[in-house]
Amino acid sequence: MRLKLGMLLLIPLIVGVTLLVVLGFSLFSPPSYDSYSVIHLIRRATASFTTEVIGPILKFIDTYWNYFPLAAIGIWRWAVWILKKICSYIYSPICASIPPYHDTITIITPVYNENPDVFRRALYSWEANRPDELVAVIDQSDTRCIKVFEEFSLNKSWTKLIVTHKPGKRRALVDGILKSNGNILALVDSDTIWGEDIKDKVLAPFVDPKIGGVTTKNHPIELRSLWQKMTDIFWDLRNYQDLPSQTAMGMTMTCLTGRTSFYRREVLLPKLDLFLNEVILGRKKESGEDKCLTRIAQQQGWKTYYQSNAVIYSSAPLDFKTFWGQRLRWSRNSHNSDLISLWQGWAWKHPFLAFYMVDRFISIFTLFLGPIFLGISIYLNQWLVSVTIVSWWLIGRGIRIIPHLRRKPRDLYLVPVYIGINFLNALIKLYALVTIREQKVIRELKQETRIGNKSAKRIKNVVLTAEIISTLVILVTFLR
Repeated sequence: MRLKLGMLLLIPLIVGVTLLVVLGFSLFSPPSYDSYSVIHLIRRATASFTTEVIGPILKFIDTYWNYFPLAAIGIWRWAVWILKKICSYIYSPICASIPPYHDTITIITPVYNENPDVFRRALYSWEANRPDELVAVIDQSDTRCIKVFEEFSLNKSWTKLIVTHKPGKRRALVDGILKSNGNILALVDSDTIWGEDIKDKVLAPFVDPKIGGVTTKNHPIELRSLWQKMTDIFWDLRNYQDLPSQTAMGMTMTCLTGRTSFYRREVLLPKLDLFLNEVILGRKKESGEDKCLTRIAQQQGWKTYYQSNAVIYSSAPLDFKTFWGQRLRWSRNSHNSDLISLWQGWAWKHPFLAFYMVDRFISIFTLFLGPIFLGISIYLNQWLVSVTIVSWWLIGRGIRIIPHLRRKPRDLYLVPVYIGINFLNALIKLYALVTIREQKVIRELKQETRIGNKSAKRIKNVVLTAEIISTLVILVTFLR
């Protein structure tokens, strides 16, 4: 048996050596040996093979080797995505025990310039989940929502109304927390509608005494416009990848969403002064309250959890201007939060969370390389590269949003649009980094700002953003 196997292995070796000998003899032997023109034919065939096959292969390698940086970055991005995906498969929501864990829940909602119909729907969805207490902190100028709440709270002793003149969402939340009595505080946006059995589902993780905060799965209330559908896709990336992977790999998250998150009262109460007077990069923060509360909990050593079986529905931006403003505000808050978390050092104790923050920062710049290389390939008429890049975008982005496409199969036609808006989102993140100290909040603090100075500053920020992108283009062009 061994002899037969050895003979089989020798056959390819003998054939290969024979071919090399014949080829070498044919190429280097004098013409006088070529009695039957065999050597001439072999030489012509070899020259033709070299010209028609080997030459183009070498030219292809020489031409497209310049795109190796893009390929390397693509491999890195896919490796990160696969890592997150594997981690998300490890995750599972905590099922309610029998009998279910019980504790008192207070809903606290700050209200400012809200759509009264949406607010009314939200109130009744919260009531259906049987909270122990509801505290609404409504701005004095929002008379329509004050009326809606007064009608809703008629003969309901478990509801409280605080009409406030204080500007700022953080002040409203603090006032609501101080007036609350529940052991579990549900901080909820006024445009957020709860699904069924939220209370029992979100209480389940609190069985673990080390868990200090729990957040939920989020979908848009309606999907009328393109921007609402894009928001739905972006939220699903968090729902099915980011939040599950962060929970599975240490129960520490970048953010417990302000749309609806639950905290132990003992986590927040001692830190309200810090929350109200947070200063980052020399400026007192007003927006980013959900990021701040998440850091407060995790910095004290509390675990946080994503409960995917608890579903809520929130308003998504209807038009481009609102989409841009919302994404810009969130991106600034993320930059600020990641920076302070890494600077303070506590985030490094949670390797996956620190890795996620660093990778998110790097991706601001790497996302621009695809369009830059695409532009270069078009300029050089290297259409094979151009088609390959665009095709890979379509395939790759389609694969990454498969969880969303399972929910909304008809959104398959939106993949090309999503690719474009994904690059737009990269631009938003870069502009947010340039303007990291600025903040645009929903409940605007009243302050006088000269229009001329504001316009000049905006022009300066746009120019600086363009300079960074131009620098990336120049670096890619000269280093390729």
